[in-house]
Amino acid sequence: MTRFETSRVNETIGIHIGMVQQAARKLRMGDEIQLIEADLAELEKCISALKEVLASVPHYA
Repeated sequence: MTRFETSRVNETIGIHIGMVQQAARKLRMGDEIQLIEADLAELEKCISALKEVLASVPHYA
């Protein structure tokens, strides 16, 4: 990968990690169960999107 491609990949991964962190911060112990379930569903979506990005990155052995 070129330096530009590496920078873009790192930026994209960073954005997705930020989305996961933001979704995780919404979780609160005292919230209603429905709200917790909705927040967990959002967190799962963010983690899934991050996994897709990571899977698309070329890996060199």
